[in-house]
Amino acid sequence: MDLNFVSIRGKSRNYRISVVVLSVLSLIGLACFAISYVQGHQTFGGSNTIPWGMPVTLLIYLIGLSAGSLILSTLTYVFGKEEYKPIARMAVLLAIVLIIGAMIAIIGDLGRPEKFWRLFMFFYLNNMTSMFAVNGVLYGGYLVISVVYLGIIFSGNQKLCKRMGILAISWAALVHMGTGAIFGFVAAREAWFSPIKPLEFLAAAITSGLALLIVATVLTLKATGRDLRKDMITSLGRLLVVFIAVLVGLILIDKLTHVYSPHREATMFLLSGKFCWIFWAFQIGLVAVVPLSILLNPRLKKSLKWVFVAAASVVVGIFFERYYLVIPGAAYPQHYYPGHIEGVYGAVGSFSLTFVEIFLAIGIISFITLLFLLGLKYMNVLPEKTEEEKAAFKLKSAPLEVSAPTEAAEVAEAGAAPSAEPTPQAEPAAAEGGEQAEASPEVSEKLEPNTPQADMTEEPDKSAEGG
Repeated sequence: MDLNFVSIRGKSRNYRISVVVLSVLSLIGLACFAISYVQGHQTFGGSNTIPWGMPVTLLIYLIGLSAGSLILSTLTYVFGKEEYKPIARMAVLLAIVLIIGAMIAIIGDLGRPEKFWRLFMFFYLNNMTSMFAVNGVLYGGYLVISVVYLGIIFSGNQKLCKRMGILAISWAALVHMGTGAIFGFVAAREAWFSPIKPLEFLAAAITSGLALLIVATVLTLKATGRDLRKDMITSLGRLLVVFIAVLVGLILIDKLTHVYSPHREATMFLLSGKFCWIFWAFQIGLVAVVPLSILLNPRLKKSLKWVFVAAASVVVGIFFERYYLVIPGAAYPQHYYPGHIEGVYGAVGSFSLTFVEIFLAIGIISFITLLFLLGLKYMNVLPEKTEEEKAAFKLKSAPLEVSAPTEAAEVAEAGAAPSAEPTPQAEPAAAEGGEQAEASPEVSEKLEPNTPQADMTEEPDKSAEGG
């Protein structure tokens, strides 16, 4: 499949409003980061029992989305699935902006963020037996590989692109398995400790990454006036069913293993305690029940709208799955001392989200979205419109503009017909023609807010080479 990839102009009213709104929200997030830096982590809702909050939740969520998006981009460049080529570059761009957001979340959780460079002093200032240090290597390498991979895709070197894609998919798998190991290798936390946690994280990453790619594809192609290929989206929907099934199977094995263990109190607390509604409503409901009910329905699975709804449900559900793991997962007390004091002494931990960490998370997500929009404007990641798509777009905006002046001209021509005396019928016709002639600028003004959508189309002179 030979395609030319282009950028968008980004001059439409909607695009500019989106950029301004996202910039403001990003600045609010930056202000919240400054508050947390000056006043310390007391501005977050954590405690000695639940040390991690929204920044760490967002960190593992964004890393999963990024790794999943990058893995799916290799469907075209490694596995030769040409039907997904129109969105492969966008998948790599998503992976890059998401890992940048994850890095920002890490910095936001550091007590001394100005020393973040120490995270990358591998084998020198870091304890490389720690999973945190190992993941520092994985995250840094992942960002570099993703950027280089996108550059090779732009170059059009298919042979090198395939080799780099193999490296990218392998490294992306290690990235999220390493993130899962941070939790799964902690033997002191009964609810986290599990040898299959890295595999569960990898399955969740691919599932959420695929769901986000569907959502981003539908929104981006519709906003830029491109036709959505129904067969491509429904094919991604069928693929999503497979990954959801794998993820649910791994979750089931993990929970059954913990329940079978004689030390099952923490797991039973998560399944039936005061936080259990997050697991059943969001992780099981939004990640499994809702999307599978749609994607296994013979009628709904063929609808673009319902496939979009199923994908959006998975994106939201996986976020709450991460939240459920990080915060309620640490709430159950560790069995070191008896008693009822919150923490290791026996009482269940408490956590309340604060204004600062909520808007810090919103700011990070807004900044990621802003980077994605800027990437669409300055990088050739979208397929060029076909002649049919251009013609269809013109037909949506042109008919009303053309019809009003034409009708006015016809009325004027009728009024200018030679006659000795104007007939009674001619006078109303002339008056009607005058009304229409005066109304046509109004029609044109009403059409003006819609015409900037054409600016979301591709730059005609910015097409990249095919392949």
